[in-house]
Amino acid sequence: MLRNPIGGVLFLLTLYFSSFFGSIFIMGPSLPLLLWHPKWFRWYNDLAIGLWLKLPPAILELVFNVKVYITGERPPRNDRALIVMNHRCRLDWMFYWCVLHRYGQLRHEKIILKDDLKNVPGPGWAMQNSMYIFLRRRWEHDQGYLSSVLQYFKEASYPLQLLIFPEGTNLDIASKAKSDSFAKKNNRPSYEYVLHPRVRGFTFCMEKLGKELLHSIHDVTIGYDVNKSFSERDLLLGTFPKEMHFHIQRHPIGNVNSSNAEEMEKWCCERWEEKENRLKEFYTLGQGFRHFNEEVTAQDSQREGEARTELWQALVFWVAFIFLSFLSVYHILAIRWYFYVVFVFYILQSVLGIGTDKLQLWSHDRQYSRHR
Repeated sequence: MLRNPIGGVLFLLTLYFSSFFGSIFIMGPSLPLLLWHPKWFRWYNDLAIGLWLKLPPAILELVFNVKVYITGERPPRNDRALIVMNHRCRLDWMFYWCVLHRYGQLRHEKIILKDDLKNVPGPGWAMQNSMYIFLRRRWEHDQGYLSSVLQYFKEASYPLQLLIFPEGTNLDIASKAKSDSFAKKNNRPSYEYVLHPRVRGFTFCMEKLGKELLHSIHDVTIGYDVNKSFSERDLLLGTFPKEMHFHIQRHPIGNVNSSNAEEMEKWCCERWEEKENRLKEFYTLGQGFRHFNEEVTAQDSQREGEARTELWQALVFWVAFIFLSFLSVYHILAIRWYFYVVFVFYILQSVLGIGTDKLQLWSHDRQYSRHR
């Protein structure tokens, strides 16, 4: 593992202030489009979040020299996909941006997150604008909201790349004990490297999106150079993995029976059994997933070079942006007043419990029903 406490603090400060000022100065001007033209709002904010999502991989790979290994299949970049991944640590979702930057569309990725994250000043506002999905983890409340969001993506024919963690939580001592208890009660094997998946969210997304919107399912197995659960505290302390390994299997949606819940549950559980065996080899042999890999093609090498260039561009842009944002707010009165107005708007919508994510749903429903 890498350990750099000063670097960790600078990493978090860079991420925070870039998202904070980005939600105000880059996303803020688009807020009137919420009611006037929601499609334009969605397009503009997708571009904005896609630019920001390159920043964490840029710092990890270029500054801290974290190595990223991708094996298995390279999905088409515009693949409309449900991405299912084992949840080794609390930062898997962020580390996966290193893959999507190369073989996906960061601006079209959406993640299911805890509801209390949506009101974090800066990052939470940006994720609301980007239509991330916030759940309270109470199915009686979440089912209706999740259904509305997925219906929104379907009606908009959105090129969605939705990342979900069927395990529901990351692997640690407490969650493993619960998983082992579940396995014992249901006469299933105990797992060491994954948790037994909670299939309800997976089957619900498949039923709602299915063949009408999705092209495939990306089955992703993630592993690190150490069998450890990284957390936000590790970022603060500058403790990063030296290597991140991702093994991808692409399953065309036509090969999965999305109309039968029992078949989907069985399919998901089989994939997790495969992950357990794959990760057992990964950590016991210490060879990564490289023995699964095919030859690196000229196209892969070209894409890697392009990706590194884009990461450098993102790093330079956001560092300069943070500096200019502080400078402008301090020295230019008009920009300072604009900052106050947008800041108060975000705070007010948080206090009222509205959220720009819900405003997008309302605005879309209003225009969609008008044109039906």
